[in-house]
Amino acid sequence: MQWSAVLGYGLGYGLALSVLFTAAVFAGSALSRDFLLNDYPPAVQRRYGRPKSARGRRVALLFGVFVWAGCALPLMTGAMIGLDGALREGLDFWSAAFCAALVFATLTVWDLVVLDWIIFAGLRPRLLVLPGTEDMAEYRDLRFHLDAALKGSPLIIVVGLLTGGVAALIT
Repeated sequence: MQWSAVLGYGLGYGLALSVLFTAAVFAGSALSRDFLLNDYPPAVQRRYGRPKSARGRRVALLFGVFVWAGCALPLMTGAMIGLDGALREGLDFWSAAFCAALVFATLTVWDLVVLDWIIFAGLRPRLLVLPGTEDMAEYRDLRFHLDAALKGSPLIIVVGLLTGGVAALIT
């Protein structure tokens, strides 16, 4: 396996997905500030004091469809096609699995460091702050964001193995 190609495709496509994910977060927040309500710290959710709005639920659904079906799936397909051409021996289970896992690991790290720690907790743009919770210190709780990222990290392995399996069946 040519590790440099696998790393390059995994990181490159992971960064592309991360940028699209970030744009989608801001677009979703512009449409409905509560669309990610369940991802806020519990104290912020309690002070906000209301369930996710109907508009927020619709925006969350559109966000999910856009990110996962409109961005992740095409980018992952592009990564696998490109990687197949870049590897002398062609795409196999392990190179596809590692590349796909790296795409999602890149997204996870980007989400944690750039979106959660730098933007959400550090810069705290008004667009991402729920009305009535502007002064809350819980926005700056870096541990909360780390715990959330760690809870979602098994998805990295699942996506890698599923992608590797699909690639092995197709190639």
